[in-house]
Amino acid sequence: MLMPIFFFDCGNTRIKFALFTEGQGLSQHQFIDYSVLPSFVRKLFERYPMPDEIKISSVTKHERLSALLENIQEFTKIPPTIATSQIQALGLTNQYDVPETLGADRWLAMLAAWDIYHQSSLVVDLGTALTIDYISTSGVFEGGLILPGLKSLRDALLKDTAIQNITDLPYTNEPGHNTSLCISSGIHYTIVGSILALYQSLPKVDSIILSGGRADWLKEILDPVIPTAHYHVHKHLVLEGLLRFKAD
Repeated sequence: MLMPIFFFDCGNTRIKFALFTEGQGLSQHQFIDYSVLPSFVRKLFERYPMPDEIKISSVTKHERLSALLENIQEFTKIPPTIATSQIQALGLTNQYDVPETLGADRWLAMLAAWDIYHQSSLVVDLGTALTIDYISTSGVFEGGLILPGLKSLRDALLKDTAIQNITDLPYTNEPGHNTSLCISSGIHYTIVGSILALYQSLPKVDSIILSGGRADWLKEILDPVIPTAHYHVHKHLVLEGLLRFKAD
């Protein structure tokens, strides 16, 4: 029997898990709250054969990553591979000022995007933060943007102003006629405008690759604004990159 590989993508608010087997590829995608991590890890090792390998991407607090490693070590002595940003891999070159300080999640998403498409592209991931990264035609990461995500934008506005009792924020691209819709429209245009501005400033963008739980929604709101773009939706792009990652 071919043994599986366990993948953990440790984000700021929760963990994404996936299982890889030769027959099914990446599967069993799940989101896990950090509060239930010990019981989740125990159930994994009870349910599946002992993995051949365990791969981890992490942008979360050090103590959360340490807790995950401790939970894993209760069941196996296999040392997990923890992904880091590299100077170069799979034909993709990292031109960050200090390459190893680039978030591992951003590097892995770009690694997958480049390996799949080999095109100039904007890699857009909407989670706790919105990241927009540019890969040139020659396979060079030229730089990117980091902005607050949907919830962060909303929470910051409600926290730092006198606006109160706003619970329903339907997403809209129409100018608002009440406070809820004005906030929703502002969030919408912050996200769309940031992507559009970067897109228009670049010499060539063959595709816009969207990742994260709201990738389909992002495509829906971007398509009317950048109708000439070629869109590709990969909700688990970081995990796809983690699958391809090989330590230096």
